[in-house]
Amino acid sequence: MIKNIEKWLKAAPPKSQIVEIQTGKVKDGKSEVVKIIPQKIIESLLDELTEQNWSTKNFQFSRYEHKPYNPLPNLIGNNLDKVMCDASLELVVTYRMMVVGPLTNEGPALIEKEITRTLVGAVSFDVSFFGNDHIANTAKSLCISNAASDLGVKFGKNLNPKEASMMILGMKTPVQIGAGVSDEVKDKIGDTLKKLSTDLKK
Repeated sequence: MIKNIEKWLKAAPPKSQIVEIQTGKVKDGKSEVVKIIPQKIIESLLDELTEQNWSTKNFQFSRYEHKPYNPLPNLIGNNLDKVMCDASLELVVTYRMMVVGPLTNEGPALIEKEITRTLVGAVSFDVSFFGNDHIANTAKSLCISNAASDLGVKFGKNLNPKEASMMILGMKTPVQIGAGVSDEVKDKIGDTLKKLSTDLKK
């Protein structure tokens, strides 16, 4: 069991756990990259934090063709449509940590408390960047990583200049969320996707 979860979550991941992926964009004459923590490591960290008490639900997946605006369509390479993917899910994690309890004659007492959090992860990306035929699995992995980053720096929070930098190209109307999802979660997913869209337009 992790002795000090709060401190553990704030610890930066070692460089050996970070992988860089090119976005296909060029900035200041250099190829732009984003940093990610591979899915196997994220899952291992979740197992360590929760003692394997985590799960996902309400995974939503949409694949579509994106037609970018081309002011010069006759130039070679300007008519390339892109296959995009939008996805979202909820990550449920349960872990124990020490919190300040009731006051005693000797001052505030520390007690162990079980905490359950539901985190929303949403992604939108160009399918070609991952070069595989298992896009739904890739999308789910990215959603888990996106949701887990809310837990803290250990899981990649603030790893990139923009939290949405993993969302590589364009946005579509947010995926339709199932009827079993609460309005609060729908709002969270919608707000996340809107933020991603705004960041990408900057």
